Amino acid sequence: MDPRNRRVGGLVGLLLCSGFVLGGCGSSDGLVLRVDAEFNPVVGANQQVGLSEANRGVAQSFTVLAAGKLEKFSLIITDGPSTDDGVIRITVRPLNGMGEPDPDPASSIIVPIDVDTSTLPATLVETFTEFFVGNDPGREVLPGEKYAIVVDFVSRTGVDTAAIALVLGQDDSAGDPYAGGTGWTGESMVGFTANTDDYIFRTYVLQ
Repeated sequence: MDPRNRRVGGLVGLLLCSGFVLGGCGSSDGLVLRVDAEFNPVVGANQQVGLSEANRGVAQSFTVLAAGKLEKFSLIITDGPSTDDGVIRITVRPLNGMGEPDPDPASSIIVPIDVDTSTLPATLVETFTEFFVGNDPGREVLPGEKYAIVVDFVSRTGVDTAAIALVLGQDDSAGDPYAGGTGWTGESMVGFTANTDDYIFRTYVLQ
């Protein structure tokens, strides 16, 4: 495991400042943290995809709305049905020339975040888990830029084959769930294929 990778537990998404919804939360240096691109449907999730050796990568692309520094993001991601614990790795990558998530993890604009799946919310519990970016270089984003939040399977503690984590979202039964991007499955260093699902997420920029 790359020692530069951050390792975090389950930081359940809490609104630490009531200003998030109405505009932002001020910081000591006068900057304001604002909700940017998001897909957070009122009706909740009706789709899920698991991470395992058989399905090694899940991604959700999005379009940046406002200029600033990507400060944190949230996903609805839970522990999986496997009896094993494991590790997943999360990066934020630009889309390539074909509009697909860059398959190379080295393209990430943040330092990879490693997550112990035992710290995630219980299986299928619909709550945001927040991931803080910190002062990573290259996290400046501009309106219209397109990125993907990529979640990769890394390892498991045992020999079970069931998914160690689940990413929740919605299918397209009621139309395109999120117009600013789409869901993807695949494998880093190989490639990703778009599907008709969108996975629930929220991004925050510091302005």
